[in-house]
Amino acid sequence: MFKMIEFEQVATLIVKDMSHLGRNYIEVGQLTETILPMHDVRLIAVNDGVDSDKGEDDFTPFRNIMNEWYAKDMSCKMRSTLKIKNSQGYAIGRPPLGYVYDEMDKKRWVVDEEGAQIIEKIYNLRKQGESTVKIAKLLKYEKILIPSMYAAKKGYRKPSIKNPRNEYLWTVEMVRKILMNQSYVGDVVNFKTYSKSFKLKGRIDNDRENWQIHKDVHEPIISRELFEEIQKSFGDVKYRKPKNIEKNIFAGLLKCSDCGANLNYKFTHDNPDNHYFSCRNQRAQNGLCKKTHHIRVDVLTHLVKNDISNIVQFATEFEDEFVKIVVDENYKWIQATQKKNLESLNKMLARDKELDTLCEKVFEEKILGNLSEDRFLKLSQKYEDEQFELKAQIKYMKKVVAEEKAHELNADGFLKIVRKYSNIEELTTELLHEFIDKIIVHHKEKVFGETIQRVEIYYKMIGQVQIPKFSRPEKDSYKKSFGRTKKEQIAC
Repeated sequence: MFKMIEFEQVATLIVKDMSHLGRNYIEVGQLTETILPMHDVRLIAVNDGVDSDKGEDDFTPFRNIMNEWYAKDMSCKMRSTLKIKNSQGYAIGRPPLGYVYDEMDKKRWVVDEEGAQIIEKIYNLRKQGESTVKIAKLLKYEKILIPSMYAAKKGYRKPSIKNPRNEYLWTVEMVRKILMNQSYVGDVVNFKTYSKSFKLKGRIDNDRENWQIHKDVHEPIISRELFEEIQKSFGDVKYRKPKNIEKNIFAGLLKCSDCGANLNYKFTHDNPDNHYFSCRNQRAQNGLCKKTHHIRVDVLTHLVKNDISNIVQFATEFEDEFVKIVVDENYKWIQATQKKNLESLNKMLARDKELDTLCEKVFEEKILGNLSEDRFLKLSQKYEDEQFELKAQIKYMKKVVAEEKAHELNADGFLKIVRKYSNIEELTTELLHEFIDKIIVHHKEKVFGETIQRVEIYYKMIGQVQIPKFSRPEKDSYKKSFGRTKKEQIAC
């Protein structure tokens, strides 16, 4: 929400009551008294009768304090309830895959036969010596639903994601979590995580000695012997991110042309010269990308160095022509549709004002009692959704309309960078990140029996640029016509 407000995508913020803004009275106070007024955002809290356009409400700060006190009180009561529940031997969290709540006693778990079959399959595969990576691949190949989607399909809980990219997208973390879950031997394990404060949403892993374990509470799916055997297979190694990872100068710049993900830097230990980048999604085999987009570092270095050197050389010798090329190549379509874009922008701005009026009218009708609560919420949500999308469109269209003029400044800014690197002998991280915005890597393709791989280089401030290629005589002739002598450059 803060980002939407910052980017001026919100004109009116309507909440049921002030507690929906947050339980931290300091943050809520900062929002209502500083952030919203700064961005000209109108605040309406329906049940509390708050409307910033009608002036400040002196009672609002006290209401925010009471909301935080209420949240703190509820948090204390919840902690107390959980402690009582634990002392009785009940599980605090939701039942994992393979278990459901007992219909006769909602506090206890019973085995879900279909889900238990998945758990048994995972444990048996691990017993046979399969890695967690291989198990995840097999589950995905057999189209077995991931735990969250399984629970959603069965109606046990709402899906955690509305539009899952892949409901069979098993990960190593999912498999490992199941294989290390002591609940499957019939035990209840509580307080594996904790929260430092009711104001903090994140959970922190609790030390093992602080866990509360109750053995043989419910029916086991896995024998205790098998579970302990599986735990030994993991050893004592903890999976941590290495502190000192070798990085490459291109790290963070390469993007996959198909899925848009970053390309990861890899190298083989048995061949130190084989350094390359490949799509992270394809390497993870998560179904999000079907191709490798593999490219060697030495090939990439040669390509990028030549491209930068050519652009720097051309821009240095033919500044005016370079600016012209940048503008002409990137903004021909803007020039052709400038009038249409202006008309569209004006229509959008007019509709935005109409929506402001409609939101005010709906609110007034609600206050006067002419609209029911449900009708008010539906209409206000409808107008807010439309206005949210419209604000984004207006922002984009303003950028498009103003881009041609702004781009001339960008071209000049790029030339300032060029002048710093008149002679490029070696690519460095600093140089790349100063010049390049991103590099799009395509998959290798066979064209008429020849392997071709497209690589698109997008420069900061100017985007993609194709400069003319000259032979030596052509270049000399071109320079006589368009180039600048050193004296002329100084005079400018």
